[in-house]
Amino acid sequence: MHVKRVPYRSRGRWPAVAAAGVVLVPVVLLGCGGPDIPPREARDAVSGFATEWSRGKAAQAVDPHTARTAATTVRDLNESLTITTTAVTPKGKLACLDDDQAESINAGRGVCRQNLAVTHELAGLGRWRYTTTAEVRENTEGGWAVWWTPETFHPKLTGTTRLERHRALPPRASILDRNGEPLTEERPVVRVGVLPGKAKPDMTYYELGRNLGIDAADLRKRADAASPKQFVDVLALREQAYDELSYVLDEIPGVTTRKATMSLAPTSSYARGVLGVMSPATDKMLKDAGPLAVIGDPVGVSGLQRAFEEQLAGRPGGSIDVVDVRNGKKLHEVYTLEPRPGKALLTTLDPFAQEAAEHVVEAQEKPTSIVAVRASTGEILAAANGPGVTSYNRAFVGEYPPGSTFKVVSVAALLENGLSMVESVECPAETNVGGKRFKNAHNMSLPNGPTWNAFAFSCNTTVVNRAENLADGDLVAMAQRFGIGAEWDLGLPAYSGSVPAPKDLVDRAATMIGQGRVLMSPLGMALVAAAVDSGQPRAPVLVPKVKPGGPVGEKLPTGLRTNLRELMRRVVESGSARSLDLIGEPVHAKTGTAEYGNESPPRTHAWMIGFRGDIAFAVVVEDGGGGGRDAGPVAQSFLQESRFVQ
Repeated sequence: MHVKRVPYRSRGRWPAVAAAGVVLVPVVLLGCGGPDIPPREARDAVSGFATEWSRGKAAQAVDPHTARTAATTVRDLNESLTITTTAVTPKGKLACLDDDQAESINAGRGVCRQNLAVTHELAGLGRWRYTTTAEVRENTEGGWAVWWTPETFHPKLTGTTRLERHRALPPRASILDRNGEPLTEERPVVRVGVLPGKAKPDMTYYELGRNLGIDAADLRKRADAASPKQFVDVLALREQAYDELSYVLDEIPGVTTRKATMSLAPTSSYARGVLGVMSPATDKMLKDAGPLAVIGDPVGVSGLQRAFEEQLAGRPGGSIDVVDVRNGKKLHEVYTLEPRPGKALLTTLDPFAQEAAEHVVEAQEKPTSIVAVRASTGEILAAANGPGVTSYNRAFVGEYPPGSTFKVVSVAALLENGLSMVESVECPAETNVGGKRFKNAHNMSLPNGPTWNAFAFSCNTTVVNRAENLADGDLVAMAQRFGIGAEWDLGLPAYSGSVPAPKDLVDRAATMIGQGRVLMSPLGMALVAAAVDSGQPRAPVLVPKVKPGGPVGEKLPTGLRTNLRELMRRVVESGSARSLDLIGEPVHAKTGTAEYGNESPPRTHAWMIGFRGDIAFAVVVEDGGGGGRDAGPVAQSFLQESRFVQ
C-alpha cells in the first residue's frame, strides 16, 4: 500500500531565522536542541549538495525546478573564472524558518538554511575561500532539496550582478651579470599563434613546422583541443626575426599574431645554453613553471630561465570582482591576490668575457664551445656554444674524450710516483703496450729528452710506455683529487667527468692519454686547468648567492703544482700551443686531439685548455682535427679579445 509522506510542519518550535530578502547572506545559526531539531532529510540534502558541487555536479543535487539554472551558472563561472576544482563543506548548524516565514517563501512547507565553506582553486590565481548559504526546501511530497539561486554560488551574486576575473603578471626579473647589470631584459616580441577555426589542418601545421622548426604534430593536437576562436601559441619571435618571416607566415591559413614583451638576452644566441629560452607556456611546460602559471604565460623552457622560473617570474596578481550588469560598474572585490615581483638572479658571468666567447664561436664552422672560469673561486665567467643558435649547452654537459689534455692528470700521477721533470725519456712515433699499438699524432717522434719536452709536444708514447708504473687505482685517485667526478650543485645540469678504473694494462694506457672510457666536459677540463693555476680544485659557481660552490678535496701539493705549471708553460713556449705565446701575462696550456668513432683513420675532436692570470679556460671543437692546429686559434682569439678581464 502506498503511503503519501506528509509535509513536515515546524509547529513554531524550531529556532527561527529572519526571512530572506533579495540577497541571501550567511546565516547566524542558532542551536537546535531536544526533539525539535531540523529534519534529517534537510541535513542530508545539504550534505549531498555539498558533495555533488565538490564533484562538479551541483545541478544533480538541487530542486529540479532550479537544476538548469544551477548547471548553467556553475558551468559558465567555472569557465570564466577558470575554476579547476571546488571543495564545499557544511559550516555550522542547519537553521530553519518558522511557519510564517516559510509561508511566504515555500507555501508553508519547510525552509532551512545552511552556511557552506567554499574553496575554489583558480588557475593562475590560487585559492579563493568564502562562505555562502544554501537554502533547502521541502517539496509537496515531503522530500528536501537545495533551491539554487545565484546567491547559492556566492552571496554577492544576484540577478543584476556578475563575477569577473582579472589577472596580471608582474614584470619578470632579470638575470644579472657578475656586476649586477641585466643580461636579460623585457624586449619586444611577436607571438605567433593559430586560430583553429580558420586553420587548414593539412596545410597550416605542416607549414608552421617547416618554417619555424616546431613540432607540427604537437601543435595540431593542441589546436584540435582548443575552441575555434582560441589563440593557440606557436612561437614567440623577436621583432627582427618575425619581420624576416612575416611574408611567409601571412600566407598560412589561420595564423595570427600578438605583440608582447619577454625577458630576453641581447641576441638569440647570447649565452643561450646558460641563460635559457622563454616561450608562451603550453600544457607540457606548466609542470616546471610553478603552481600559478597558466597556458600562454611567458615561461622559461631551458637554462636559468627554467631552473629559476618561480624566482624570476614572481607571482601574478588579480581579483574576482562583482560588477553591475546594467552599467558595468564594479561594486565589490570578493577576492584579491596581490602580485609579487620576481627577484633578480645574480650570476658570475662577465659581460666582456662572454661577449668575447660569443664573437669567437660565431666565427667557427664546426660546433665549438668555450668556457672560462676564475681559477681562484671556480666562478664561471663565460660559456658560449656555437656557431649559430643552439640551446644545447655542450660547454657544461657535453661528454667528450679529453685526449691529451688529460695528460695534466696522468702526468701528475706519474710525477707523484717518482717521474722527474728532467728525466730523459723516449718518444718514438709508435709503441706497443700490452699487445695494443699506440702512436703519436701525425706520426711525430722526438729524440730522447727531458720529461717536460715530451709533455710540451704531447708525446703519447712517452706516457703510455709508463702505464706499468701506475696501479689501476692511481689514475682514478688523481682524477678525484682534481675534482673529476665530483657532485656539482651548479643550478644547471653539468658534467664533472668520468674516469673509470682501468680494466687492464691497455685500458690504463688509453686512459692516460684521455682515450679509452674517459669522458669530460669543457667545463670539467677548464676546472682541471684552474686547479693547476690556483692549487685548489673547486666546484664551479654560476649563481653565487644560491649555489656558492667551494673547494673540492685538498690543495695540490706545492711541488706538484709548481711542476704542472712549468709543464703547461713549456707547451706554450716551445711545444704544441706556441700560438698562445702572447704579449703580456703568460699563458699556460695543454693541447688535446681526441679520437672517437670507428672510422679509419679515426675522427678527432680538438681541445685546448689553459690559464692566464686567474682565468682558466677550455675550448673544444667537435670533429675539429688537432688541438694545436684547430682549437689553438680559437683559444688565441678568445684570450686576445678578453685580455681586459681582470
